[in-house]
Order: sequence, then C-alpha cells, then structure tokens
Amino acid sequence: MEMNLIGITAISLAFLFFVGIIYILIKKNVFASENKKVIKEREKFNSNNSTLEELKTQNKELAAEIFFLEEKNKKLKQKVRDLKEAIVHLEEQKKQLEKSESSLKELRIQKEETLAMVAHDIKNPAGTIKNFVNLLESYDLNAQEQQDVLKGLLETSSRILNLADEFSSIVAQEHVDISLKKEISDLNNAVDDIVNSNKVSAERKEISLILKKNNDLPEVKMDQAKIKEVVDNFVNNAIKYSPTNGTINVSTSFDKNFAIVEIKDNGFGLTEEELLKAFEKGTTLSTKPTGGETSSGLGLWIAKRIVEEHDGKVWVSSKKGIGSTFSFKLPVE
Repeated sequence: MEMNLIGITAISLAFLFFVGIIYILIKKNVFASENKKVIKEREKFNSNNSTLEELKTQNKELAAEIFFLEEKNKKLKQKVRDLKEAIVHLEEQKKQLEKSESSLKELRIQKEETLAMVAHDIKNPAGTIKNFVNLLESYDLNAQEQQDVLKGLLETSSRILNLADEFSSIVAQEHVDISLKKEISDLNNAVDDIVNSNKVSAERKEISLILKKNNDLPEVKMDQAKIKEVVDNFVNNAIKYSPTNGTINVSTSFDKNFAIVEIKDNGFGLTEEELLKAFEKGTTLSTKPTGGETSSGLGLWIAKRIVEEHDGKVWVSSKKGIGSTFSFKLPVE
C-alpha cells in the first residue's frame, strides 16, 4: 500500500515535471516567437524611419531645386520682358528711320522736280531775250519799236533774275514747296506781257500771234510771275509745234466764278493717247517741233502744278491734223 502510494507520488511528480518542462518549452517558443516579431517590427520601424528621413532629405533637396528653378524662371521672365521692350524700341527706331528715309526721298524728289521746273522756265525767257537781241541786230527799228523791244528785254530779264533767285533759294532750303506770292492782279496784263514777249519768236516762224482780251475780266488773286510761266509755257509750245504761216489765238474770258485763258493753234494736234497723258511729267509728243526747238516734256506738267496750286484747273482739246487748244482757269475774288 505504502509502495503504491510512493509509486503514485513518483509518477505524479514525474508527470508534473514533464508538464512543467513542456510548459517551459512552450513559453520559450512563445517568447522566442514574440521576440522575433518584436525584432521584425523594430526592424520595420527602423526601416520606415530611415525611409522617412530619406524622404525628408529628398523633399528638402526638391524644395531647394524648386526654389532655384523659380528664381531662374523669374530671371528668365525679366529677360523676356527686357527683350520685348528692346524689340519694341527697335521697331520704333526702324519706323523712325523708314520715316526719315521716306522724308529724305520725298525732299530729294521735291527738290529735283522744283529745280527742273525753274531750270525749264529759265529757258523760255532766255530764248526770248536772244530773239529780242537778234531783232535789234537784224532790223532797222523806229523809236517806238526800239522802245517796245527794250521794254520786253527789261521784263524778260526781270523774270530770269526772279527765277535765278528762286533757284538759289530752293538749293538752300531743307523743305521745298511751290512758294506762291498771291496778290490781287489783272490777269489780262500778265497774258498781254507774255504775248508781247513771244511775238518775236512767232514772227521769226511767220506765225500770227493774236490776242483777244475780255476787258471786263475780274481781277484774280494769283502769283503773277507763276501764272506768267503758265501762259509762257502754253504760248511757247504753240509756237514750237505750229507750222510756218500758222495762227495762234490767245484769249481771256469769264465764266461764273472763273477767269479763263485759252491758247489755240492750228498745228498738228494730238493723238487720243497723247491727250490722256499730255500733262504728265516727261511726256513727249509724236510731233516734233517745227523749227528744230528742243522739248523736255516738262512745260505742261509745270503749268498744271502751278494752276492747281492756285485752286484752278488745266485741260486740253485737240484733234490730230487740226490743232490744239490748251486752257486753264483760275477762281476770281
């Protein structure tokens, strides 16, 4: 009985010991497992913490790079604005240069045209003086005829001097216009002077130069010297292109608010094409001057410009083989 009790006790102790060992092993395994889990969590935490630090570092670097790029962008934008302003300034300078170049070109053209006008209009009175001198040398003139010739020489010489003064003034001027000195004047007197100064030229070609004036013609506000140039160009052309024994009729008339001057010849006339461009600069006619005279193609163009500066108008009517009538009108006061 006692032996059985001891055996049971020994067995119980052995069992308890065995259970304890198992328990200890289980606990050890559990602890080891928990420890591994903690280690893994710690490693994971450390790893995440390291990644976070790296991200923070990268974020700082990115922020610094963004700041750098923003500053650079600001500078680039400022450069773009500066360039735009520079381009605008250059465009303005270009426009100013083009304007200056255009003005210089226009001035040069004005000077060339005006000088050509003056040079052309010196030629007619110079030829008239030559004719007067030839008349004095070739004919036995009475006292009245001599007086008329001297009067013509004086008037024509004054015209040449005025044109020479105008020539010098044009050369010196920076800006050139047709400078008019308008005064209330008698248009009949201006026409009369030109007809008288051209009679010698007409007589040398045996051309009848007839003047018919309207004595009731109202006075006109005009530059008398310039209007004389117009009449002289028309009369001189009529003589130049009329045949020997021809007739040139010069007349003055009045229509409504305009004084009219007409120069009619029975020369060779103009073609339809020549009529369209008769007053254009440099126009030359198919018909040649009958006395070997020269023609620059400027006289009618000059006349047109002068008349239009007086708010007047020029025109021509003509038929080939019959003759031409050149006319102009000026407003009266």
